[in-house]
Amino acid sequence: METTLEKIKSLERIYVGGYGDDFMDRALDKLLAQQRAEDEASLRILHGDLEELERRYGMRSDEFAQRYRQGAMGDDVDFVEWNALFRMVTKVQNRLSLLQG
Repeated sequence: METTLEKIKSLERIYVGGYGDDFMDRALDKLLAQQRAEDEASLRILHGDLEELERRYGMRSDEFAQRYRQGAMGDDVDFVEWNALFRMVTKVQNRLSLLQG
């Protein structure tokens, strides 16, 4: 079974060879638009979760993340969750940045 990366490389070979067409263009545009929309929706939810923790602890998430990495925050369940949320936001923001080109 072909991996996703192999499929993408196949598409690249098709386009480099000049064999792309309107159908593939529209399908790819829809796929990318759908992923952007899902990422934007995810970010809204994740930011809401981060804002709640920021209010509760009186600290911005970037400040928290730095202190957490330094071991200054402990391993309270809220802090572990906050760190995971912050990392998720970073990952989704990076992917969205790539999608928006």
